[in-house]
Amino acid sequence: MGAGWPWNRSERGRRSWDLPLDGTVRVRPGRDGLVVRVERGTVLVTQSGDPEDHVLEAGAELRLPPGGLVAAWALAPARLAVADGGARARRDRHGPSRALSSGAVRTWV
Repeated sequence: MGAGWPWNRSERGRRSWDLPLDGTVRVRPGRDGLVVRVERGTVLVTQSGDPEDHVLEAGAELRLPPGGLVAAWALAPARLAVADGGARARRDRHGPSRALSSGAVRTWV
């Protein structure tokens, strides 16, 4: 999944992907967790072991704990940036985000 999409490493501990509609990427958080930021478009983000799925729109950021695999799915063409949890300010969420409590969306992971 993630290996098929080009990604850039612009600074230490940070990666970014340009995702087409329905593009996906998987990331395993390190010991400090990670921060997912949507720079453009709309992305659904889910983490194994988390009962909620999160829909992030451009400008939104989500901090995820270490542990379960994180998957992101572009609901529109998007640019996604991921940084190590220790590399960013400690915040939970910033910007427009919607949580989905239904587990139905998880079946694609």
